Amino acid sequence: ARTPAEDVRAHKDSTLSLFLFTPAIGPFFQPGKLPKTEALFQKLKKDLSEPIDIPKDHWKRRRPYQMDEELSVGIKEPSYGYPSGHSTRDTLYALVLAELFPERKEAILAIGRNIGWDRVLIGMHFPTDIYAGRVLGQAILRELQASPAFQHDLAKAKAEAQAAQQ
Repeated sequence: ARTPAEDVRAHKDSTLSLFLFTPAIGPFFQPGKLPKTEALFQKLKKDLSEPIDIPKDHWKRRRPYQMDEELSVGIKEPSYGYPSGHSTRDTLYALVLAELFPERKEAILAIGRNIGWDRVLIGMHFPTDIYAGRVLGQAILRELQASPAFQHDLAKAKAEAQAAQQ
């Protein structure tokens, strides 16, 4: 029952680009403009593979389109569906971006939630896959907050974000 507009948005959202959050943050949030922020998110992206893959490989939950071909949009994912890796990443990205741009927190979190839900719309995940990804993203952030290295990188990105808004 997805609309053509939802289909287009969901495919765009599946790119996992950090800059999907630009509408919530502002036009200054563009590739190459905030190198310390981009470096922080490159580290996050690299560090997420294992915490996402371990539960996927444990639960081995099939995706909706694997159970009902009518849900397929032609894209095949190489991993299992639970928990949603997209939802995990975008929840973590949204939470960290909300730390960097606290005055835009609600809009940032809304985009993160929508990116996860778009995976349901295109038959890649069940809603519970998305919810589990959100919980996993929150848990990963809690662990990162205990890391001095993460706190150091976050502080540099915060300073950069504040300067970019002036």
